[in-house]
Amino acid sequence: MQFLLVQQGAYRAALADDIRRLGANTFQCKKCFRWFAKSRQGSTLKGPSGKVEPCCPICSDSHRDQGLLCVVEKDADLDNVERSGFKGLYFVLGGTIPLAAEDPEAHVRAREFVKRVEEDASQKILKEVILGLSATTLGDHTRGFLQEKILPIAQALNFKITSLGRGLSTGSELEYADPDTIASALSSRQ
Repeated sequence: MQFLLVQQGAYRAALADDIRRLGANTFQCKKCFRWFAKSRQGSTLKGPSGKVEPCCPICSDSHRDQGLLCVVEKDADLDNVERSGFKGLYFVLGGTIPLAAEDPEAHVRAREFVKRVEEDASQKILKEVILGLSATTLGDHTRGFLQEKILPIAQALNFKITSLGRGLSTGSELEYADPDTIASALSSRQ
């Protein structure tokens, strides 16, 4: 708050105006669940109701490797993996699963993730799912939960499930790792 108090009135007014317009100027991709600016919209997808829904520039980029799907916890993780040079697609879970959660699927987009994996794998698009979660206790717990959910699909439809290599320090958040470390973790995934 003190930061805002020392700024000029014009700065505070511009910031307040940006916050007011935030919802009108952003979309959440219906494929990967990433937030993106309206001005950077990619293509559109037909949703379950037949309604046309926005798709982010990454998901609509035909030059990306459609067979690689990297699962991350949050948008900041996606941005950081993107800076490492990764050229596949993403799925943003929306967090991690608490250790004592009675309903794990209430904490992340697990149902949406499994649906995406089933659709891509049944179309023979999916080659590999990379569980790109933070090297923390909650990240490991969430990774195990997701792996258990998609392992039968992977066995039936023949795609790999990998995790980032341990170029990341245990206990570190993916959001704060540098691009070279992430690139190393991607290349040494198991």
